[in-house]
Amino acid sequence: MNITLETQPNCRAVIHVEIPSSDVQRERDSVTTNYVRYAKLPGFRPGKAPKAVVAKKYQPQIREELEQALVRLGYQEAAKRNDVDILNVLNVKDQSLHQDESFTFSLEVSTVPKFELPEYKGIAVKLPRVEVGDDDVEHELLHLRERYQTFKDVERPAAIGDFAVVTAEGTVDGQLVADAFPEAPAFLKKMDGNWLELTEEESFLPGFFAALVGISKDEERSVTIEVPEDFPFEAARGKSLVFNVKCSGVKEKELPPLDEDFAKKVNPEWDLERLRTEVKAAVTQRRERSREEAKTNQVLEFLTERLEFELPQEAVNREAQRRTNEIASNALRQGMDQQAIMEAQEQIVSAATQQARQNVKVDFILSEIAKRENISVTEEQLRRALAQIAMQERIAPKKLLNDARKNGLIERLRADLLIQNSIQFLKEQAAIEEVEPEKEDCGHKH
Repeated sequence: MNITLETQPNCRAVIHVEIPSSDVQRERDSVTTNYVRYAKLPGFRPGKAPKAVVAKKYQPQIREELEQALVRLGYQEAAKRNDVDILNVLNVKDQSLHQDESFTFSLEVSTVPKFELPEYKGIAVKLPRVEVGDDDVEHELLHLRERYQTFKDVERPAAIGDFAVVTAEGTVDGQLVADAFPEAPAFLKKMDGNWLELTEEESFLPGFFAALVGISKDEERSVTIEVPEDFPFEAARGKSLVFNVKCSGVKEKELPPLDEDFAKKVNPEWDLERLRTEVKAAVTQRRERSREEAKTNQVLEFLTERLEFELPQEAVNREAQRRTNEIASNALRQGMDQQAIMEAQEQIVSAATQQARQNVKVDFILSEIAKRENISVTEEQLRRALAQIAMQERIAPKKLLNDARKNGLIERLRADLLIQNSIQFLKEQAAIEEVEPEKEDCGHKH
């Protein structure tokens, strides 16, 4: 069999295949024999008709199956060659069965990118020490108490940390924001009894909270906001928005005391000492997870920063579509309506495509490391992964296994687990330098 490779940019190649007549005749005999076995012809019992009669009767069907078999044969032989690593077959073209019984065709394929791995054992990573002291526990307990906080009405002016209950309507250039910018976020158009926590961090609308400090119940005031150029809603950037605000109440947070009753409220089986123990364990676990994520990110950054290579566009497109669907689904779950998602489609697709290129690049790098280090996936890992999916989706394990064999889920799982095993290998090989942990950003002053 004669196989020639024509490499092209962007991980593409055209493989030209010429199959000699001897191989063609062998495949033809095999296909025809199969037809003889099942052919039903007048005057002959099934399987007893002469091969020549069957070949004539079913000539078009035999030729079609023969060409399909020859393409498979040629592809299998091409895939064994060391000079090409086929990812996907994109097109089969120029199929021709010649008079001398030889057969030629061409395959348009996407190929696995070629690159030289840097030294990946002993990657230097800096990781924070996991330390949980008494102050950390007390701070976490404060967060926990805030989840059980109550509110009381106060007659004094609002201060930082209070909630102001406000009704407001926004205008721009003398026109209602709702009329000037129909697509604007709801809070720019109108607020109706909204509870606003007055914080020093202006994440809501820059300058708005500061303007409400000192407001009292039943007070009205006009608030003018100069919208910054980096404001998320583009049409409002650089504009002066005027809000006519009426405060219907000021509420102060009340935290429950940290005592035995509070511990029982969190868990009826716990006392205060047990609560502190559980909180410390939870903080430790969270920081250990964060440390592992940092280790993963650093080893992957090391590799991606040192490698640049072309990516198969088909692989990027598939991953971009998956990421787009994932982003849209998450947005829906978080309460974003379908119309808003459609309006943000361009940004969603752009973000998904950028992330897809990174994901595909990482997968190729890790797959190459797995190949070099003989990393594999055990059957036990597959079983655990399938069991977890069955539990999450509330599907009987046996049914999931049957479905997985049909829809390719097992192979996708195997590929995902191989990537995870490669990451774990790199993390185990990493050279770790422990550093002082940074303070956690939790929205409180420490």
